[in-house]
Amino acid sequence: MRRSTPVPRFQPSSEKPQGRHPVPPLSEEHWRTLVEQVKDYAIYMVDPAGRNVSWNEGVARVLGFAEAEFLGDHMSRVFTPEDRAADVPQRELGDAERHGRTSDDRWMMRKDGTRFWASGITTALRDQEGRLLGFSKVLRDRTEEKRLEGERVASEARLRESEHRLITALTAARMGTWQWDLATNRERFDEGLNRLFGVGAGEIREFEDFLARVHPDDRGAVTVAFRQSAESGVDLDVEFRVVRPDGSVRWLRDHGKVLYDATGDPIALTGACVDVTERRQAEDNLRQAQRMDAVGRLAGGVAHEVNNMMTAILGFTDLILGASDVSSGIRNDLRQIRKAAGRAAMVTSQLLAFSRRQLLQPRVLDLNEVLNDLLPMLRQLLGEDKELVTRLEPRLWPLHADRGQLEQVIINLALNARDAMPHGGRVSIESANVVLDHEYTGKHPGVAIAAGPYVRLVVSDTGAGISPEIQSRIFEPFFTTKPVGQGTGLGLSMVYGNVKQSGGFVWVYSEPGQGTTFKVYLPRVGEAAEEAAAASPVETPRGQETVLVVEDDELVRQLATRLLAAQGYVALEATNGRDALDLVRARPGEVQLVLTDVVMPELGGSEFARRLADLEPDVPVLFMSGFTDDDVIRRGLLDPGAPYLQKPFDAATLGQRIRETLDARRRSRG
Repeated sequence: MRRSTPVPRFQPSSEKPQGRHPVPPLSEEHWRTLVEQVKDYAIYMVDPAGRNVSWNEGVARVLGFAEAEFLGDHMSRVFTPEDRAADVPQRELGDAERHGRTSDDRWMMRKDGTRFWASGITTALRDQEGRLLGFSKVLRDRTEEKRLEGERVASEARLRESEHRLITALTAARMGTWQWDLATNRERFDEGLNRLFGVGAGEIREFEDFLARVHPDDRGAVTVAFRQSAESGVDLDVEFRVVRPDGSVRWLRDHGKVLYDATGDPIALTGACVDVTERRQAEDNLRQAQRMDAVGRLAGGVAHEVNNMMTAILGFTDLILGASDVSSGIRNDLRQIRKAAGRAAMVTSQLLAFSRRQLLQPRVLDLNEVLNDLLPMLRQLLGEDKELVTRLEPRLWPLHADRGQLEQVIINLALNARDAMPHGGRVSIESANVVLDHEYTGKHPGVAIAAGPYVRLVVSDTGAGISPEIQSRIFEPFFTTKPVGQGTGLGLSMVYGNVKQSGGFVWVYSEPGQGTTFKVYLPRVGEAAEEAAAASPVETPRGQETVLVVEDDELVRQLATRLLAAQGYVALEATNGRDALDLVRARPGEVQLVLTDVVMPELGGSEFARRLADLEPDVPVLFMSGFTDDDVIRRGLLDPGAPYLQKPFDAATLGQRIRETLDARRRSRG
């Protein structure tokens, strides 16, 4: 080792060496030779003031300094500017002086200004009297190790991030993974799978734990699927239900594959479970909707026949009641027959309201009248263990809505109340006139409706109530808290849609354990509509015009012609559209209105009306039908806005619609 000042001697220990062959202490020359041969370490000495006083080849390799430019320079030169500013070099010497030795890892500077990561040891050197002679410094370049360590840390961080993303994705997708080691017969179930089963992490440890939470009816199929996959190597694909600790049931789909080693032997069965409850519910909802559509189509066909029969019963009863030679006893019996026929027609209308297949006909209505007509049905729907209480305001304002839709709103709210009280309770139905001011609408921005007069319908129950989280979703289509297969989630969404379609809004108030109250607000009709309703004639209007009745049902055709003749009209008849066109051609200018069925053989009412317009463009057409299905419009059988008479009808309704259609055409012609 070259030096500018004498190298302090290393004092041998005063203790005698143990053993048979004591090792003599190293001489100064031996130490110099040893230090000079260590070229991967920068080894040098500094005096108490911090100036470099010795140098080895490692200084050139590690720090890049030649001997002449290194000796006499201050040790702080190899420290980074920020360390020099923080007085780190002087603190390092001070620590070594106090403690004898100090070591650390830090960034340091080479001669060319590049930085490297170094591990350093600083040792205080003293003479025999303990006086400080200087310090020895040993530096090792660990930049490559630092880089590799950084890559390892970064790799571990990326791995953790990747695992986190995977867990997040599995959680978002409601998935969980598992693996079955076929050699050791040990299973592993991750946190996501435990979450799917509704249990804490680590609760499912073995296949028996897994199987114990599978629905009892599905355990056999799950066991067989796992066994077949493990034994034959086929992919595992099975859907099953799990019962969570809170009693809720979820559907899972489990898909797995067998893993093989290099020799082709199976070593593990691994797979993933995904929650498919919503998909199953959507499929069930679709099947339910298809069933409802089939029922609705059946109901439409039944309604057509029943409405034709009810039309005949009501009409011929009215004819007999209009006769002067009927005794009071027979007249009373006929009134009972007419009343029963009216109730049968209402049942048909309510059946179609359930399946949403009624043709919308908004008109001025009395909510109390609709409620009173529905009360017998509502009591049957609620059951004997539910009490039905009504509080109806006597002088209720009129509203403008479709009666079928309004009935549907009431029925669905009653059914919702019934389902909320499986063990009995009380349902209250109220009606009232209310005026909503700007303060109310300001506090309820979600209603998006103007202040003003409204008719309010209130349906309350004493059931379990609805939590705030559920309240925010109750009007969503297909949302339901009922078990799979016990509800479509359409009832309240239909309530919301029907009310909005009528220009109103619905509000819900509920607390868990405190029951639920639905408040429906429908706008009061304007003064003109109210006066028109009040001014409706009580007696059946009469006329002298010639009316052509086109109807394939003989009873309805005969009834319509007799009712019209009794009201003063000249009534002609035809069994179908072709015969009706022939009659019009044979008697040009004579027919002043046509009353035609919509659905007829050979030539339907809509096509007949188009051909009639070519012959007699000024002759109005009043359609009638026993179908109460808006398919009549959607399939083009009837144009929207065309004059329409719903079967069954009585003499007064027929006379009013005939008169309205004739007068409307007369006004349009000026």
